[in-house]
Amino acid sequence: MKRWSRRRFLKLGGAALTTGIVLGSSSALALRRLQPLSIANPLEDYPNRDWESVYRDQYGYDGSFTFVCSPNDTHACRLRAFTRNGVVTRIEQNYDVHRYTDQLGNKATAHWNPRGCPKGLTMHRRVYGPYRLKYPMVRQGWKQWAD
Repeated sequence: MKRWSRRRFLKLGGAALTTGIVLGSSSALALRRLQPLSIANPLEDYPNRDWESVYRDQYGYDGSFTFVCSPNDTHACRLRAFTRNGVVTRIEQNYDVHRYTDQLGNKATAHWNPRGCPKGLTMHRRVYGPYRLKYPMVRQGWKQWAD
């Protein structure tokens, strides 16, 4: 097997690069031949924009409430949950940390905004998930043992 010399590598590399540039520029040349459309407002002539309402409806909500998220950490972030038909659809951060005051009247700064972690923002998955606790768990036979 013949060894590759540096000279041969540079020749073949240069040829490959030149070929790529020539083939790539042919599509650029084809785009230059296209003429722009003469439409004053493209949004008026755009066909059937009803599909956009699907994306807007994803963020629609009936009501919202705030809650404190403390999933085994010390931050206690205040989050806002948005509900539709009584079911939480998404959770967002509340941008009001700068209005928090403690018992002495000390305020936090806006530098803490946004306050929330991915664990808290997925809390609704834990609430509605298939592995949630649906009732208090007491072992059967515990009462007989205690009596």
